[in-house]
Amino acid sequence: MRRFLLWAPFGLVLTMAGAAFAYDGAAPDFGILSLLPPVIAIGLCVLTKEVIPSLFVGSWVAGTMLAGWNPVIGFGGAVESLWNGLGDPWGARIVLTCLTMGGMVGVMQVGGGVDAAVRWLTGKISSSRRAMFFTQLAGFVIFFEDYVNTAVVGTTMAPVSDRYRISKEKLSYIVDSTAAPIACIAGISSWVAYMVGQIGMQFNELGITASPYVTYIKSIPFVIYNIVALVLLTYVVLSSRDFGPMLTAERRARKTGQLLREGAQPLSNSGEDKDLLPLDETPRRVINFVLPLIFLIGTIFTMLAVTGGWPNVGLAQAIGEGSSSKALVYGAFGGTFMTIILYAVQGLAPLGRMFRGFMKGAQAIFVGSLILIFAWGIGSAIKSVGTAGYIVSVAGDLLSPGWIPLLTFFVGAVVSFCTGTSYGTMGILMPIVVPLVATVTANSGLDPMTHMIPTIGAVFAGAVWGDHCSPISDTTIMSSMFSGSDHIDHVTTQAPYAMLAAVGSGAGYVGIALGFGPWVCLAIASAVTLILFQILSSPVEDYRLDEAPVGEVSTGAAD
Repeated sequence: MRRFLLWAPFGLVLTMAGAAFAYDGAAPDFGILSLLPPVIAIGLCVLTKEVIPSLFVGSWVAGTMLAGWNPVIGFGGAVESLWNGLGDPWGARIVLTCLTMGGMVGVMQVGGGVDAAVRWLTGKISSSRRAMFFTQLAGFVIFFEDYVNTAVVGTTMAPVSDRYRISKEKLSYIVDSTAAPIACIAGISSWVAYMVGQIGMQFNELGITASPYVTYIKSIPFVIYNIVALVLLTYVVLSSRDFGPMLTAERRARKTGQLLREGAQPLSNSGEDKDLLPLDETPRRVINFVLPLIFLIGTIFTMLAVTGGWPNVGLAQAIGEGSSSKALVYGAFGGTFMTIILYAVQGLAPLGRMFRGFMKGAQAIFVGSLILIFAWGIGSAIKSVGTAGYIVSVAGDLLSPGWIPLLTFFVGAVVSFCTGTSYGTMGILMPIVVPLVATVTANSGLDPMTHMIPTIGAVFAGAVWGDHCSPISDTTIMSSMFSGSDHIDHVTTQAPYAMLAAVGSGAGYVGIALGFGPWVCLAIASAVTLILFQILSSPVEDYRLDEAPVGEVSTGAAD
C-alpha cells in the first residue's frame, strides 16, 4: 500500500502528460469536468483541514486542464494565478488592509485600549448570551461594508467573547452572518452600486424603463435567504441553543474554557503574545478604544464617499458608487496613524513598543491574508475552466415561469459555493435570468416586473448563500481571520446553519411560485427554518462570571 502511495502520483503525472499529446489546441469546453477544481479543493479542505495546499491543488488541476492536461505547465499556471490575484490593485489593497488593521489592533493592545474595552464591557455584560447579543448588534450597526464589518466586529468583540467562553466557531458565525447578508439588503452600502449596475445593464439592453435602484429596493423582500439567516441568527443568540458541530464546540468552550478544538490552527492568535500586553502602569481608558474605532470607521466612511464623487454628488449615491477597497486601505492606514498619535500624546507606550505591537498584530493575521491570496487564485482558475457557465447551462433548461425564482436561488447558491464569489455569481446569472424572465412573461402577456423582481431577489440570495459558507469565499476567510478561528472549523460549524436557512428560503420561494405575497413567503421561510432548528437543537449552558471562577481561557490550538 505504501509503495502504491509513493508511485501513484508519478503514474498520474505520466497519464496526464500522455493526454497532453492528444490535445489539439482547440478552445477548452470541459463540460462536467469543469467541476473538478472546486470539488477537489473543497473536498481536500474538509478532509485534510489544510486550506492553503488544498486551494493550490485545486488551482493546479484547473491549470493542468487548461494546459491540455499537462501537469508541469499546469503547475506554472497555478503559480501565475497567485501573482495575478495579488498583483490586481483590488486584491493588493485588500491584503494591505488586512495586514494594517491587524497591526492597528496590535497597537491598541499595547496601549491598553483593548484591555480597557474588555473590562468595561465585562461590567455591562453578565453572560455569554449577552456577549453574543452585543456582538450581533455591533454587526447590525456596521451595515455599509461587509469587509469592514468582519474586521471591526471580529477584532472588537473577540476579547469579550473569549472572556465569556464563547467558542471561536460561534464568534466567527455571528460575524460572518452579519456581514454579507446585511450589506446586500442594507439599501445603502458598498454592494448597492454593483447590484444596481447589474440590473441597469440588463434593463438598458432590454429597453425596460423601470428604475434599477427602485427595482433593487423592491427586490429586498425577495432576498429571502439573507433575511432568514438574520432571523435564525437572532433566535440562536436569544435562545442559547445550537446543533451539530456548533453544539459540540459551544459545550466544549463552556465546560472547559477551550475556545478552539485541540489541534486547531486559528488564522490569528495574538492574544497570548507578551509583546502585545500593555504594561502594568499603562492606564486602561475606554476612550482609547473608542476613539481609534471612530478614526477607523470615520475615515473609511469618508473615503467611501470621496471615492464615489462626494461632494459633487449626493452622499447616498457617493457611498453606493465609492471604491470599498480604496476606502478600506485609506481607513486602515489613517486609523492606525491617528491611534499611534493619540497614544503617543498620552505617553501610553514608547513608540518602539507601539511599532513592535503593529508588526506583531500584522504577523498574527498573515496566514489568513495568505489564504485570501490562494482563494483568489483558485477563483481565477475556476473562472478559466468555465465551472459557473457549465452549472448555469445545465440548470438553464429547467427554468419555467412560476418557478424561476426558486431555481435561480439554487443555481446561484451552487455557483457561488463553487466559485466563492457573490459578485461573480451575480455577474453570471443576471444577464441570463433577466432576459429569460422578460421573454417568458412577454410570451405569456404578463407584466415583465411580475416575475422580474422576485427573480432578481433570488439572484442576490443565492449569490450570498454560497459565498456565505464556501471555504474559498473571501468574506468567510476574513471572518475566520478576524475572529481567530480555525477556518475549516468555521466552515463546518456554520454550514449546517446556512443549509437550514437555505431550506427555509426554498420553502419561501415555493410560496412565491404558488402566488403568495413576499411577506407571507418570508413568514413561511422563517417559520420552517426556526421549527427545524428547534427540533434539531439543544440548549447550551449560559456562562456567567459571577457563577464560575474567572481563570485563563485556553484556545486549545496547536502551537
